[in-house]
Amino acid sequence: MATRWGICGAGKISHDFSVAMKTLPPEDHQIEVIASRSLERSKEFAKKHGIPKAYGSYEELANDPDIDIVYLGVLHTEHWRVGLLFLKAGKNVLCEKPFAMNSRQVKDLVTAAKQNNVFLMEAIWSRCFPVHSELHIPRSVEKELGGGALLDIGVYCLQFILMVFNGERPESIQAMGVLLDSGVDESVVVVMKFSRNRMAFCAFSIAARLPNDAVIAGTKGSIKVLGPMHCPTTLVVNDKEMKYPLPEPCLPLNFTNSTGLCYEAEEVRQCLLKGLKESPRMPLADSVLLTEIMDEIRKQWGICSAGKISHDFTVALKSLPPEDHQVVAVAARKLGYAQEFAKKHNIARAYGGYEELARDPDIDVVYIGVIHPYHLSTCLLFMNAKKNVLCEKPLAMNTKEVQEILASAKNNGVFFMEAVWTRFFPASVEIRRLLAEGEVGELKIVKSEFGVPLMHVARSVRKELGGGAMLDLGIYCLQFICMVYREKPECIQAMGVCLETGVDETVVVTLKFSKNRMAVFTCSMGMQLSNDAIIVGTKGTIRIPEHMWCPTSLVVNGKETQYPVPEPYLPLNFTNSTGMRYEAEEVRQCLLKGLKESAVMSHADSLLLAEVEDEIRRQVGVVYTQDCQ
Repeated sequence: MATRWGICGAGKISHDFSVAMKTLPPEDHQIEVIASRSLERSKEFAKKHGIPKAYGSYEELANDPDIDIVYLGVLHTEHWRVGLLFLKAGKNVLCEKPFAMNSRQVKDLVTAAKQNNVFLMEAIWSRCFPVHSELHIPRSVEKELGGGALLDIGVYCLQFILMVFNGERPESIQAMGVLLDSGVDESVVVVMKFSRNRMAFCAFSIAARLPNDAVIAGTKGSIKVLGPMHCPTTLVVNDKEMKYPLPEPCLPLNFTNSTGLCYEAEEVRQCLLKGLKESPRMPLADSVLLTEIMDEIRKQWGICSAGKISHDFTVALKSLPPEDHQVVAVAARKLGYAQEFAKKHNIARAYGGYEELARDPDIDVVYIGVIHPYHLSTCLLFMNAKKNVLCEKPLAMNTKEVQEILASAKNNGVFFMEAVWTRFFPASVEIRRLLAEGEVGELKIVKSEFGVPLMHVARSVRKELGGGAMLDLGIYCLQFICMVYREKPECIQAMGVCLETGVDETVVVTLKFSKNRMAVFTCSMGMQLSNDAIIVGTKGTIRIPEHMWCPTSLVVNGKETQYPVPEPYLPLNFTNSTGMRYEAEEVRQCLLKGLKESAVMSHADSLLLAEVEDEIRRQVGVVYTQDCQ
């Protein structure tokens, strides 16, 4: 009995797939229906290819009981949504590559296939060509070459590498690329290291014509796939050339060697005959790994809010390699604000609502720059959408809200970090090294000050906007002390002056830690303070002479060292803001390692800050609406 196919999408690739099917025996394969978003277009496609039925919607195809499998040939931006439609309808699916926009979407498709007990395969047609079938002979590469090391490949290179290395996850990945003004990659070079000191590297470009071949080199020889390697017909093994011709098409094709699509169609049929739910040639694990690697190559940011701090963060990101960090979207409460921000920073997409940014499939991580009374709701929005999050400090209004945010991060399995940027400055890294090595002996006291006149700033003095010196300025002093002592204080004493609005203007806090160690800090939004910090031990001192919240110099036992930050490409709103690049790179490194939190600014650190802040506010007499809920 013939395998009955439904074609989803009436574009160029679906045309070529249908032509390729004509090269197979009609008793084995039949295309029964074509569906597109336009009934007229479907009818035109059906007439050209001799297909009996035509639908004007994908839902009609999903409901057709006479279809064994659907070929999904729509744009890959739609693969996730349309793929889930067919899988949940109990249809077997062959989905064009790339499988989806990111690994999260791919995992959703794989999960849906398993839950509905249907066959699913990413249409990496190259793997089904006779040339690649030759490479699939068990360990044939190692037999011929004595162990492989991939040297140079072109388009489709990542899947080819995974095939050669039998789906092994690379130990390390390095990528460098050139971006277009639209924010997409024009040319990329990727280097990967695998176990047993095996290497792979590849280059791909949409701006230049490459040789598009592939070479596998080992200690005994080489295997070369002549271009085009993504649809190969020639293999050279140790200088011996072998040809694998393709069937002739019955209609003109849109793409090179497209009758080779018949091989993946036959692979699907054989799997269905055997009752398999995935192909051994292109297993679902390979599809997941492939997208995870691509996710790691491009870490893409979404910016939530178009205010001053978001401006500075975006400027800071521009000081990092563009192949490592890309801002692809910004969202604000009003579309006009987002569009203005996007124009200034050359960002491709602007959204007039945070929900639109949460739905954007291209976003790996969101920077939240809204004011802190809205951190809780905004964090929950993005984490429930499975987005990794870097949220500005203070993390929330009180301990209860912080606990809710951290619980959501854990429940959704996403990375989350409070953006205490100070901890990632090179000067702060050096402080931690000096403390670990006992440079100043046993610690005795830590002192810090942060005060700047902010009485003219509405956000600082209004309670409903989260105003007050402790949450806005004091958090920097407190986090510095907690970074040094790395424990919860045994005793907290706080005294402060409050405004008529009910928020704290100036606060002085004394903390006692274990082993009779002390700390004191002052924060004020009513006056200018020295804004320095000092750590005193039995063998000396470490001092940040100024700008303790964004340090660029250290004085260690009288010797000063400078740690300058990069120059901005646009004017900044706040001092040394390009230093936010360091926390952004920390996020990237954590994501590359699969971590859900940073060891430098952990979830426990955020919880500790909130707990101490709550006690300080209690003693000073500052109560927010959120504390009463």
